Amino acid sequence: MLQDDLDRLAKAPLDRSLEGLESDIWRGVDARVAERRVYSGTFAIQVAILAMGTLGSLAAGHQWATTHEVEAGVFSPYSRLAASTLLMGEPR
Repeated sequence: MLQDDLDRLAKAPLDRSLEGLESDIWRGVDARVAERRVYSGTFAIQVAILAMGTLGSLAAGHQWATTHEVEAGVFSPYSRLAASTLLMGEPR
């Protein structure tokens, strides 16, 4: 029974046509190259936007820092945002 099936399969003509195989392969390669071009362009745009945002933030921070008075330091007892100042109020 199994041998009959194998013999019938061995005598059957091959139906694998290789026509169009090369063109299909090159079409797939071209599609991948096009995707990479799009991704590289997108990556460049993302880097440019990130750089502009960083530079804008630095400029805004520098401008704010030059117009505001800097307090004595983190451990200053009279700092506006110190816990003791917020809980007890500023000394007068």
